[in-house]
Amino acid sequence: MFDRRAGSAVGVLFVLAVAVAGTAVLPAVAVAGSETRPAGASVGAAGSGCPAAGVAAGPAADLDADSGPAASGTASGHSLASYPEAPQMDVARGDVAAIETGIPNGRTGTVRIESVDGEFDVSLTFANNDGRKPATLYVNTYLAGNETAVANRAYTAGDSDRVAVAGRESVTGTPMPVGAYDVTVETESGTTTQRLTIDEPEVGDVTLLRAPGDRFEELDTDEDVVAARETGLITELPMTDDGPAVALGDTMVYRLNASGFYGLLAAQGGATSESNFLAATGDDGVFDLSITSSGDCESAVDVAGSVDDGTARVIPDPSNETLYVTADLRRVAVPEGIERGFLGPGRATYVFAGDTHVTESDTTTAVDYAVAERTYGYDSDGGIIVRSAEPGQRVAGETNLAPGTNLTVEVAGLDGDYDASARTTVDDDGTFGVDVDLSDAPNESRFTVSIAQIENSQTLLTTGSAEATAVLFEQYESASSSEADRVESARVALEDGGFLAVYLVPPDEQVTRENLIGRSGYLQPGVHDPTVSLDRPLTDSANVVLVAHRDDDGDGRFDYPADDSPYRIGGGAVYGVGRVLLAGDGSTPPRDPQYLGVTLPPADDITGTPVPTATPTEDPTATATPSPTPTATDADGSVGTTELPPPTLRGTDAPTVTAVPNGTAVGTTGPNGTVGPNGTVANGTVTVTDGATDGFGPGFGVTVVVVAVVLFGAVALSHRE
Repeated sequence: MFDRRAGSAVGVLFVLAVAVAGTAVLPAVAVAGSETRPAGASVGAAGSGCPAAGVAAGPAADLDADSGPAASGTASGHSLASYPEAPQMDVARGDVAAIETGIPNGRTGTVRIESVDGEFDVSLTFANNDGRKPATLYVNTYLAGNETAVANRAYTAGDSDRVAVAGRESVTGTPMPVGAYDVTVETESGTTTQRLTIDEPEVGDVTLLRAPGDRFEELDTDEDVVAARETGLITELPMTDDGPAVALGDTMVYRLNASGFYGLLAAQGGATSESNFLAATGDDGVFDLSITSSGDCESAVDVAGSVDDGTARVIPDPSNETLYVTADLRRVAVPEGIERGFLGPGRATYVFAGDTHVTESDTTTAVDYAVAERTYGYDSDGGIIVRSAEPGQRVAGETNLAPGTNLTVEVAGLDGDYDASARTTVDDDGTFGVDVDLSDAPNESRFTVSIAQIENSQTLLTTGSAEATAVLFEQYESASSSEADRVESARVALEDGGFLAVYLVPPDEQVTRENLIGRSGYLQPGVHDPTVSLDRPLTDSANVVLVAHRDDDGDGRFDYPADDSPYRIGGGAVYGVGRVLLAGDGSTPPRDPQYLGVTLPPADDITGTPVPTATPTEDPTATATPSPTPTATDADGSVGTTELPPPTLRGTDAPTVTAVPNGTAVGTTGPNGTVGPNGTVANGTVTVTDGATDGFGPGFGVTVVVVAVVLFGAVALSHRE
């Protein structure tokens, strides 16, 4: 490709958005055909794909567990997210029960909760002050055994309703025991009785789901998550040899099957679910959550820091005994000194402390998974898309991003003179497709197609019969600080196959075949991201030119300049220019050399008739000009002459003559393939000098001038005498 609650009634669901931004500058071209390939991986200073530095976690919120109303038994002032939304009379020990009292609007009633064995017996006074909603009593089974139950929000009511403890016959001093309870409601209209059941808490396994990464902000409440599962926006993860896998950039959903701690969260009395979560978890909490990565980067999420700074959210769903925690790994906090990098194997672990109401002994449950690079592929021939400059031009392909992910397909001219875009969505099977209007695009031109949500996803698109060849390259960062022995991060599209060659940009920025320093192996027609080994390592950061070459002789070996000419468009070689950087090298060459010239003629123009080499003497002497050679002619006896042509260089395209000792020809490149002063080739004629003209014109050195002056003086003196 070119510059491609399941079954259980209990659970804790952790939703994790996996979207790490890359750090390296990579090429701008994509992946071939329908083959699925990863987007360009980020490469840091160590070449491991890890960002360069860790990010310190933000400070955890300073939470007051007793914040909110104390004397009043109203739910107003603290988060109700851990409370059931509907009547719930069968709960785990430590969770919150919701009892429908039936007390009419503006009336007061008495509610008595008594265990069948008589161990627990409490009477409450409930006032229904809000007739717009049912008169619901919430019983926090984690707190209800406490002597100061009201102050600790053991019994609460919604909105303007009020509840107060009228009497305690007996309480346990601990969370309400497991068993059955009779709930009796007495009002002016009569008495009703209901049965409340409290069960043992459970800690189960962890399961995973996924959602589009761009929907992280939308998954804000338990209703959002439930709706997303019903509509298919949250789906099962595909299984690979490495286990359940998610694409980098998806929202990954971890789910822990467990119960018994929603009352603990509600007991904190914070204004948000996040503040309650932070107060209830950690080293001294009943439970804790950790997220780690063991790939190329040993990394971890600072869960508390992320929840505190808003890059992670806590969304309880007590009605289904689940807890959602959403996080965006592009922005989450990581511990001080730890690198941010979550590609590869990962693990999410929940630990519940022993000797608590949830479990008698320490209990750990974890899930292993893999975070893969985002992959893509275009429906095209070898990754090169050929279309027309008309409306309705189809761009389609596939990706491993989650179904429902929004994609923007962008088309841009290679010269930056055109752009267009269209939006689409990933289907359930991972495919995508959209029609792009190219009616304003120039015909017979080259463009890049890319997916805005996937970095380095460009591929080549041509209109009409434009040459389907291009090289896109910006920068390669070597892992070494001493040398670079290869060039990567380049992308090349080859219409007929061939090679990618590397040329070092010299100080004068005029690139010729003498600057060749590396070449790839043979590349099939299509789009490739090759690694090019260098003949001699670069020991300093430098600019390079990457050139697309044909395999003219079909032998699969790079033979330039004997064969395998550069691809040419508009008379010039097809190339891309960029730079190779050594780690820690402070001398950064420019991305675009200011006076760059690339002179790489076709092989046939280089390997023609050899040019005779004339070597001048140090002190040349005057020689007689040969007379024209007589040539026999017609019978009339007339005689003509034929001038002998000078030696020629067959079709040479801008050769450069290098200065060497002893008067060998020296020169600089001139226009139209000629060579300028100092005795270099011009229009096929070889002129020999001693290399020291300095304004005296071609072919005249200082010695020659002196000799001429002396001779002229002698002749003048002779005439005078």
